[in-house]
Amino acid sequence: MIIRTYDQIVTEMLAKIAARTKLTNFNVGSVVRTLVEILGSAIADLGDLTLACLKAGFIATATGYWLDLKAKEFGVTRHPAKATEGIVFFCRTIPKNENIVIPAGTIVSTLKDQEGKAYRFFTRDEVILATGTTEIEAAVVAEKPGAAHNVGPGSIQKTAVHIRGVDSVENRDDWITSEGTDAETDASLRARCFLAWEELTQGSTERAYISWALSDPRVTSAFVNSQHPRGQGTVNVYILGAGGMPSPGLIAAVQAIIDTNRPLCVDALVLAPDEIELDLTLAIVPKRYVSAATIEAEVRRRLVAYFNPQGDPAYPWIEPLGVGKTVVFHQLVEIVMSVDGVYDVRFVSPFADIDVDTDELPTIRTLTISFEGAVA
Repeated sequence: MIIRTYDQIVTEMLAKIAARTKLTNFNVGSVVRTLVEILGSAIADLGDLTLACLKAGFIATATGYWLDLKAKEFGVTRHPAKATEGIVFFCRTIPKNENIVIPAGTIVSTLKDQEGKAYRFFTRDEVILATGTTEIEAAVVAEKPGAAHNVGPGSIQKTAVHIRGVDSVENRDDWITSEGTDAETDASLRARCFLAWEELTQGSTERAYISWALSDPRVTSAFVNSQHPRGQGTVNVYILGAGGMPSPGLIAAVQAIIDTNRPLCVDALVLAPDEIELDLTLAIVPKRYVSAATIEAEVRRRLVAYFNPQGDPAYPWIEPLGVGKTVVFHQLVEIVMSVDGVYDVRFVSPFADIDVDTDELPTIRTLTISFEGAVA
């Protein structure tokens, strides 16, 4: 289907008028050109509407509201944004002979980051730091929905209002009970629509297990090992959440979904992958016309995208790693060499492919970049 632009329509109409009449004044502001421009604008708008309607009719090209409507035909709905839920501890250094009441709605927060942002949370219920004890746990929920509130352990350190008798507040390892998520993107919703077809198969393919796992909005990635990892008839489903490694609550929720849908003859187990941390050390020979700081920042972004199972929309050509995927040395070299301003690169570590077991997820522990000389 060919949709002509406004300029093309006006040019073609003026050419036809010139060929069929003796009119010669087609300058801007002339009666003929003004009428042609008005009509041409209407025709161009109609063409744009036709194209938009055509795209809205297919999962592969529909966007926004129209994609939501198409997705419902597959029994799939867009995941809304969800607030982070977790556990924090209110602490005092010396156990005293008094009860400290911490009311519901007490605000705790992180320190401000480099952008001046602090992430706030509210306690769900009233809790009491009892006589003779030094700490009490409290369930909290993020002020706003979104993955940004999936902060790391030790990040929550403040209370909005001083609580007499409480010396500190903290979030510890595995503090998240339910990961926060952003509203689902068009790309993610579209992918789940295509995966929905796999759920109709009798044998439950790997893609069916992925579809079931992704039906929980907190799951950002799912990987399947169907090669009988725990014996004949077993399947392992590895998941990741918006905050990285999944919480026990998320694993249990996805396990329930899998158990509801899996064939009776299959023993399917939902797991968090084992993390295999890598130290990347490389030396770059830059070209003189690009600053080392600019090169380093871009190299870091691209390598992080490679190790991110969700990938990065900014680099669609980088195929991201995931559970059980080998870290290919030459792919690392290619990613670095693709950065504008890089003349050459020498990897100190790793210097060969890194084999990854079927239950392992490769991640970056340290990334050290240095520069050697420069070329014109």
